[in-house]
Amino acid sequence: MEKSIEELIYEETDKRLKEMGSPEYVFPKKADKADYIGIVAAVAVSILLIVLCMTEVIV
Repeated sequence: MEKSIEELIYEETDKRLKEMGSPEYVFPKKADKADYIGIVAAVAVSILLIVLCMTEVIV
């Protein structure tokens, strides 16, 4: 018998929480200024491309 998606999600969540609770777990570094600049740049480029497509400059 296969497990339901709900059971799989609970098992995976429990596994990951135990892993993160381990003393050996290394949390990733927090986002810094460079990360925020990259995110804003990616959003700006995406918006620019959408506007160019809507105005049929690029197809």
